[in-house]
Amino acid sequence: MTDGIVLNHHSLPFASKVEADKGLLVFFNVLKVCRKSGLKILLVDEDQDRSLMGIELAEGYFIRDWYASNSKSTGLADHCRFLKSLETRQPLFETVDLADAVDNFEVGLSGEHSGKSVLLAAFYFDTFLASFTALAIWVNPHVNVWVLELGAIPETRDETVLNISGETSLKVHEENLLLRRNALLNSAKEIWLQREELFPHLTLLPKQIGTALQNWSAREDVLLKARDALNVLEKFGEKWEGGEYSEYRHQYLNGLGLAAEVSGEAASVNNNREKRKERLFWLDDGRQVYCENHVKLPGGYRMHFYPNIEQKRIYVAYLGPHLTV
Repeated sequence: MTDGIVLNHHSLPFASKVEADKGLLVFFNVLKVCRKSGLKILLVDEDQDRSLMGIELAEGYFIRDWYASNSKSTGLADHCRFLKSLETRQPLFETVDLADAVDNFEVGLSGEHSGKSVLLAAFYFDTFLASFTALAIWVNPHVNVWVLELGAIPETRDETVLNISGETSLKVHEENLLLRRNALLNSAKEIWLQREELFPHLTLLPKQIGTALQNWSAREDVLLKARDALNVLEKFGEKWEGGEYSEYRHQYLNGLGLAAEVSGEAASVNNNREKRKERLFWLDDGRQVYCENHVKLPGGYRMHFYPNIEQKRIYVAYLGPHLTV
């Protein structure tokens, strides 16, 4: 299962409200990264509250209590908005059918005698646990488990389950998360359909690049390089909006892993009315802008984009053959 993670309620409670407040912000970051990777939450146990607000962080202290206390806090406004966005997504939680798995497997923590359904789900669907940092055992990027498989020889074996709980584990699983994200973007049409979910800091303009993606017939390697470039532009856009960058520069994209040349246009294009006109595109607010910045793709293809300084947002305008030079 490449589009789900397993909410690990066993990783709670925190020892105090203070620790819970700190840990919740770490958990929000985990969910943000997972969402950018196209992963959604799966609630496995039917007796668990089907809302983030109903999760008990510490004894008698729930996420809804944190929200009530901080919903008007300027410093936590982004976190509160993120929580509300998760709550309004449909569905946020899903109960997965483990009937076939339960009949054949049991998965438990090393050193414990009984299995846990969250471990079974993560193992069976080959996906991640999403854990809080309250308990030391759930901080490890890989959780040691035993697997009992009926009919296997031997029936019991040692395995590990993937686990995300904070910055260290996100770093360990960074490549895996990118692979899963890219698996969801394996066609031009999927890139277009999932643009708002997976590229929230970009605007893909519908008239040209939208048409190109929905009717893609060019080489696959061009599309994959374009997808990689969009991933880097999204990463830059997030950091730009978050204040890590004060302006747009080509080298920032290279520093974030863009494995392609990016540049503006030469003077021969900038000073030529007809050539310049080819690079003018309409934004969604009715303004026409000059999109000279472009990523060089295989086969002479180009991706043109416009960094909006005021909004700190990237508008991707064109994906296609090299424009007139």
